[in-house]
Amino acid sequence: MYDNPAFKPQEEPVRLPPKDSVPTKGRERIPPLKEAAKLANPVEPTEWALRKGKELFGIYCVPCHGDSGKGDGPVGKKYVPTPADLRPGSHGAHHSDGELFVVISAGAGGMPAFRADLTPAERWQIVAFLRTLK
Repeated sequence: MYDNPAFKPQEEPVRLPPKDSVPTKGRERIPPLKEAAKLANPVEPTEWALRKGKELFGIYCVPCHGDSGKGDGPVGKKYVPTPADLRPGSHGAHHSDGELFVVISAGAGGMPAFRADLTPAERWQIVAFLRTLK
């Protein structure tokens, strides 16, 4: 009882899964960036998928990368170096779809990982939307 964690009233304890347990949906494997170039986007760029990708981009990416993907979002302006420019012809745009997927999933540099926040399909929808930026 002496070493038990204390909880505030109305607060639930954090229950971590047992060590080496596997989620019921299986464990997602994110390949290393070197292998990511071989990945193809399984999401067809339909109007619905692009609209969903745009919505998710607005929620998760715009604060740092800005509406146009230039890297000039309100939060991104505070970072040094600034977030990558994702528009066509820029440094960030030369990455393959698979590399973008891995960076969104696992993070890179100052960018956080969104693996826990977005499903794989949602991450691929964002990648599909990134290809429509001008």
